[in-house]
Amino acid sequence: MVTIREATPADEDELRRLEDASPQGHGARISTERTTFFYRSSLFPRARVLLARDGARPVGVMAYAIKEAYVRGELVPVGYFYDLRSDPSYRRSMKRGLWELWKTVRDEATAAGARFIYGHVKGDNVDALRVFSKGGGEVVGGFDVLLIPTRPGPVRLSPVPEWHAAVARVGEAVGRRDLRPADGAEAYARGEELGYLRGVFRRQTSRGYGQASVWDCSHVHRQRVLAVPRLFRGLAQAVNPLARLLPLPRIPLPGQTIALWHVFDVLVDGRDGPRQLGRILADLLHRAHAGGADLLAVFKSHGDPHVRLPRILLKETLTYRTVALALEGPLPIPPLYLDIREL
Repeated sequence: MVTIREATPADEDELRRLEDASPQGHGARISTERTTFFYRSSLFPRARVLLARDGARPVGVMAYAIKEAYVRGELVPVGYFYDLRSDPSYRRSMKRGLWELWKTVRDEATAAGARFIYGHVKGDNVDALRVFSKGGGEVVGGFDVLLIPTRPGPVRLSPVPEWHAAVARVGEAVGRRDLRPADGAEAYARGEELGYLRGVFRRQTSRGYGQASVWDCSHVHRQRVLAVPRLFRGLAQAVNPLARLLPLPRIPLPGQTIALWHVFDVLVDGRDGPRQLGRILADLLHRAHAGGADLLAVFKSHGDPHVRLPRILLKETLTYRTVALALEGPLPIPPLYLDIREL
């Protein structure tokens, strides 16, 4: 019999075992290693991590948060689900456990007044997308993540001394875009409090500007590489030995643990904007390398008119789909705002 209860820190070992058994991706496959399974939940004021068990055996976990976000111009409560993991070696109970988890999250989100539940699924995770489709959910948008190897070099830029004005500019640019939280500054303040926010970087000329915020969760969250695309394997054989002597990137290989810096809230405006953003990213590649990071992860929502990325040659692009299930209101429409706390 499958039972559902709220997970606690005493369940950390079981939660990590479920995560180890559920690597993400196909061409680029990774598993997550974290000091605590609850680090993302700590970013939300209202969050729960639910554990499914079949007797004494844990078979699945799913977390969700209730937050206020804009949808069709109105500020409403919505449910965001994340950290969905299951035990693939326990297929029969896994399916039952996943459905029980999904039903529990749906019922609790409905009771909390959420208009819908949504989450992000890797684009090649066909099984998960099929589960949500059968459950009445649908794809409502998506985003790309550009993974760029860091490299040694001079660090010349500094973050803005005070980020509130820069975050306010993000709010002015995106307006009431669907899924934007009620208070973007609250997420930044919490990120700064927990040591995740590395700063907001900005360059401006008379002909335009570029801006991006940088987050580093590597002290609680790292990735173990299980597989990489053939291009990266070939490059690694040629580049990695030279990287010991020259200012070149180190290409992660299977078996290695990597750290990422995340680039969010990218804004570009004006004719000179892409060039200024390019300078920011080039400097961040050096800064991240000096900070011990292997990859810079740049996030771009599909259809976002404010993001014009410069040409980047050495990169791996991961695509995610945003799926949602309607409860008591309309679903969001793209381009969707990417909440830093979710990613």
